[in-house]
Amino acid sequence: MSRLKFLLLIISLFHLLSCATAPPPPPTLPPPTGKPEGIYHTVNKNETLWRICKTYKVNIQEVAELNNIKNPSRIKVGDKIFITGAKKELPVTTTPKDKHPGQTITIKKGMFIWPLKGSIITQFGMNNGFKNDGIDIAASAGSTVVAAYDGKVVFSSQLKGYGNTIIIQHKEKYATVYASNQVNLAKSGDVVSKGQTIARAGNSGGQNTAPHLHFQIREKNQPRNPLFYLP
Repeated sequence: MSRLKFLLLIISLFHLLSCATAPPPPPTLPPPTGKPEGIYHTVNKNETLWRICKTYKVNIQEVAELNNIKNPSRIKVGDKIFITGAKKELPVTTTPKDKHPGQTITIKKGMFIWPLKGSIITQFGMNNGFKNDGIDIAASAGSTVVAAYDGKVVFSSQLKGYGNTIIIQHKEKYATVYASNQVNLAKSGDVVSKGQTIARAGNSGGQNTAPHLHFQIREKNQPRNPLFYLP
């Protein structure tokens, strides 16, 4: 084998190994607020969350998280449940068999820790017609923001609509987002531990709001309700 061919082979192998070990790209974040397509379904007598979701052909876990429903057996007549993608309200046919384990939803309480202690000023899901992909936690300017779980920082910079933002990639295809920071302390490429300081809270998102942390949990880049994962 000539020296040139040998060098080209080494370069090709290096390229393949680099691609194989490269970190996944950071999640693509939509604008901080948006009006999703969908309708509110008003719960009628004997309707269960499972039957409502079956009628609209939507995932019960996603509907539960979007509407902050941790116990599906507690929905009651008159409750309004947002159904993403629905064009119109549909009649729900109920049967005596509806009350079964199919209503079970998954809550991974304590999988992540709170990145900052404070009151929630904006919930996950629908708020005044707009969808929030995370929660907004009230904070004092400059207060400590910590990593919610072990991982690697894959993004640490300004992000339009979010201000100073950090994204940490975790195992099992989860990622967490920390936005509107006064300053990012962790840099892209840093490996961080759960509870490690990564930022200072602020209001760099540019929406003339009081200091807060915008926090998201994403699984395969799909927003999940943080309250289903935090202690």
